[in-house]
Amino acid sequence: MRIAIGGFFHESNTFSPLVTGEEDFLIFRRGEIYAHQDAYLLAKGIISYFQEHAGYEIVPLVFARAVPNGEVDAELYGRLKNEFFSYLREAGPVDACVLALHGSMRVRGIGSAESDLLLALKSAYPSLPLFCGLDMHATVTRDMLRCTEALVGFKTAPHIDAWETGWEIARLADLSLSTGTKLRMGAARLDCLIAGEKSETDYEPMRSLIAELREVEARPGVCSASLLLGFPWADAEENGVTALVVTQYDQALADACARQLRDSFRARRNEFSFSVPAYPPEQALKLALQEDCKPVLVSDSGDNPTAGATADNTALISLLANELRQLTRGKNITVAGIYDPDAVRICAEHRGQKISLRVGGNFDTLYCQPVALQGVPLRVAENFGLYAATLVLFRTEEFDLILSSKHIGFTDLEPFHALGIDPLAQDVIVVKLGYLTPELQSIAAKSCLALTCGCTDEVLQRLPYTYPHDLI
Repeated sequence: MRIAIGGFFHESNTFSPLVTGEEDFLIFRRGEIYAHQDAYLLAKGIISYFQEHAGYEIVPLVFARAVPNGEVDAELYGRLKNEFFSYLREAGPVDACVLALHGSMRVRGIGSAESDLLLALKSAYPSLPLFCGLDMHATVTRDMLRCTEALVGFKTAPHIDAWETGWEIARLADLSLSTGTKLRMGAARLDCLIAGEKSETDYEPMRSLIAELREVEARPGVCSASLLLGFPWADAEENGVTALVVTQYDQALADACARQLRDSFRARRNEFSFSVPAYPPEQALKLALQEDCKPVLVSDSGDNPTAGATADNTALISLLANELRQLTRGKNITVAGIYDPDAVRICAEHRGQKISLRVGGNFDTLYCQPVALQGVPLRVAENFGLYAATLVLFRTEEFDLILSSKHIGFTDLEPFHALGIDPLAQDVIVVKLGYLTPELQSIAAKSCLALTCGCTDEVLQRLPYTYPHDLI
């Protein structure tokens, strides 16, 4: 059997002024994906399954993924979509299409990319079975449900089961195609939004809800179960929490199990809270600077690029350079980081020189202003990471600041190592994140959230939604 595979993976923040363009994406066409599977683990899981099971020919189409950011440029999306369909037409007949999608990718002027792509596939190939792996923070739309045989989402936050989810959706496609099993999906929705920092799966109540989900999966006739939480930093009508269950043949069982999981989530609604202490920005920094253990990690949660914020909000560096300046004395402090291509260019031209530098506030003009800093660009790391960013270590009297030429997330220790920074020697590390990734958790003596105002504000009630939702 011939299986077409492809995917568009992006989490789109509608509160961000940025437009996600071609330079923000990693794009792999046709067979290029085989050499870049580690950059797209959901797709890798799909590929791994079909390579390990005889009787399948994989037909790769287009794969595109980017760091969460603002809505995707419509012209870019249109070109990628056209390529996807062009390659599919050239491939000839296929027996199914298995896609690695996010579920909360939005295109400026269009809306849900997943709905648009799946509707187009069903229009062009009405009888082609479609199967999709999704992020846990997918926004499940009615069109996504109508167009697909099965949807399966991540079960972990932080997300460490992308490969496994790809394997699982491929397994369901195999079950359907090789045995003729009719899959049935049941979905039950709650019109509520919850930040990921209140729904980590290692903490209650999500830990128990995921355990119940796995119990449901173990029932006879049930193939998979997912809790898809939506994406709170997208102002979209169909946003919300969806419990989704796939069964063999039995629609009533799928519906009943989905309702059970939804009702369990709703019953524990008031138990959700941050998994680490969360404070207003100045208080968070004060407490971190007064600790005698190290490193203390402070998440600049309102400006989290891994949830689509601009990554150039200056609220915390302004506090460190001004109101809290005295508390920085004798402390090793690193701030990771600020997205500012102009500042990176200036620093690269004046390495080793003391300069005045205008930093940040170029994109996020609603919640902050640029900050003037005096300091020395000490080190430059070029072609860093998947997106080939240029990183600069800029040292001021109060703190070290990592500047980036690209909109990237600081989710591991590699940026520090690339710039010769020992994370364990830092008293305080400010990182633009929400919950810490496992690698950052592993080095944190203590951690907290700074509840900064920004495009990924954790206090959802402060955001200007046009579509009303129950906000947790």
